[in-house]
Amino acid sequence: MRRLARRTPAVASVGAGRRYAAIAGLILLGGWIGTALPATAQTVEPDPDDAIVAPTETVYPDRLDGTLSAEGDLEEDEAPRSAHFRFPTSLGPWLAFKAAVEESTGINFGGSYGVLWQNYQNSLSGEENSVGGKFTMNFSREMLFRGTPEALIFDMAVEARHPIGTDQPPLWAGFSAGSITATAATWGEFDIGITQAYIRQNLLDGRIQYTIGKIFAPNYVNAYPFFDDNRQFLNQNFTTSPTIPIPLRGFGMAAAVYPTDTGFYVSGGMYTPYSSDTGWTIDDFFERNQYFYNVEIGWTSLANAGVPLQARGAMDANNFSITPWYRDELDDGTPEAYGVAFNANYLLQENLMMFVRGGLSHGWAINRNLAMGFGLRPNNAPSDLFGVGFGWANPENEFLPAQYTAEIFYRYQVTPQFALTPDAQLIMNPALNPTEDVLWALGLRGRLTF
Repeated sequence: MRRLARRTPAVASVGAGRRYAAIAGLILLGGWIGTALPATAQTVEPDPDDAIVAPTETVYPDRLDGTLSAEGDLEEDEAPRSAHFRFPTSLGPWLAFKAAVEESTGINFGGSYGVLWQNYQNSLSGEENSVGGKFTMNFSREMLFRGTPEALIFDMAVEARHPIGTDQPPLWAGFSAGSITATAATWGEFDIGITQAYIRQNLLDGRIQYTIGKIFAPNYVNAYPFFDDNRQFLNQNFTTSPTIPIPLRGFGMAAAVYPTDTGFYVSGGMYTPYSSDTGWTIDDFFERNQYFYNVEIGWTSLANAGVPLQARGAMDANNFSITPWYRDELDDGTPEAYGVAFNANYLLQENLMMFVRGGLSHGWAINRNLAMGFGLRPNNAPSDLFGVGFGWANPENEFLPAQYTAEIFYRYQVTPQFALTPDAQLIMNPALNPTEDVLWALGLRGRLTF
């Protein structure tokens, strides 16, 4: 996910930073208090994105609904959470209200607020700390054929992102510290607005899937189970391929087809390369003759197993795919770029998944990369997640050194609606800070859903 939108300087005043910090603190503190109060006993259910889930009517994995899409984010946030030495929730009345609204109007909605702190040791800029906040509200409604597998769905996301008490949000602060890959790939800065608004539909029991509108393109390009930096890895080496200049939020279309019953699939998309966080970019798509294209050819062991995998992008327990891509030359003279990426993730045990990913490109800032690692759900706390990744990225600029990155995190599900994730990144040979051999990026992420 080249979530590296236009690099504009963060210009937050101290007063504004303090206001953001106060708001963020109140929201997270309120969420902690509200969810930690005594509640009636709850039945502990398995997490639905465990590897083994019950079959449903849809027999092909949903490849167009990742957790950074509006509907996929809603579904993941609303999934039951197990608890082991944790606190139950007291948001029952709010959750009942949402269910009543959906029952009467067909509108499913929910939100989240996250805070990420990162500390950089041996930073090139001298700025040691960065704090960022994320606000998200997601809405989804079945417009036609409600209650059927062929329902035509409209999804919308409203978001805002900002630094909290620091000059830069974590996205830009990681680059300023010296890393050539983002240390927090989607934790940037923009004012509140509509970031996604699109329609989507599955046909023939999911054999054909399509989406069109203002979309977050990284959901559809070389996606895999562990690249949601709201919940999993933070470094771009393990979120999306750093060799692909994927557009961010803009008008586009994507589709997936399962031509056989053997697990083979083909997906692809066409997107405007002129991203805008809160603008529409429809005119860019239809009036400017530049596009980003991708095709993904792959195999999944779950294609005919009755498991609709509505999680992050290609959320398949066993997935092997290759993704060629191409981007036109842009109006500002940025040359064309092209390349290929691959993904392989495999479920070694019911709660342990490994991955190997990489890419080659021409005409982009990073021309080669390789990443590998694993994710583990502890047996006694299956809503938690432990992840380890190792990555290598080689810059296009021959005067910059190859960079090596290791990341480790543990997501601790404190309550069904609140999670804390300590994270550590060891960046060796930071390519944008060649005077240092090692750059540490230590972080703590908190996320409240409601």
